[in-house]
Amino acid sequence: MKKTFWWRIGVIFIGIIIFGWDYLVVNSLEFDLCQRMDENCLFKYNSYIDSSMFFSLFILIVSPFLFFISDKVFLKWLQFAGIWILLSIIAIAATPDRHNFLSLSPDRETVSIWMGSLFVIISLVKISWDSRKQKR
Repeated sequence: MKKTFWWRIGVIFIGIIIFGWDYLVVNSLEFDLCQRMDENCLFKYNSYIDSSMFFSLFILIVSPFLFFISDKVFLKWLQFAGIWILLSIIAIAATPDRHNFLSLSPDRETVSIWMGSLFVIISLVKISWDSRKQKR
């Protein structure tokens, strides 16, 4: 079976674009690219920037492994990743912006790190499990 690499390259490209944009927005605060934070500024920071930057970093961690699997296993992983990303968006949006000192609830950054870490672990287990299952 011939592998199609453009899907895999697309996943890496999307991860790089999201991570790069978020990194540029975070650094724009230090270098003040906007000079003033008005409505038309493309580099306006909000609380979802850190969360998406962490999650795109975790996608970039998994993406090199995608070049060594078959298309069938990749498509199964891609379905899993799509569902996981939607669940992560819902979980991150449902958490508060900042962590209160007395409460035990996590903030968005913590939830994105946990969801991303679980994504990497479950992705690698799923890729290896499906690859072994396909070889049999």
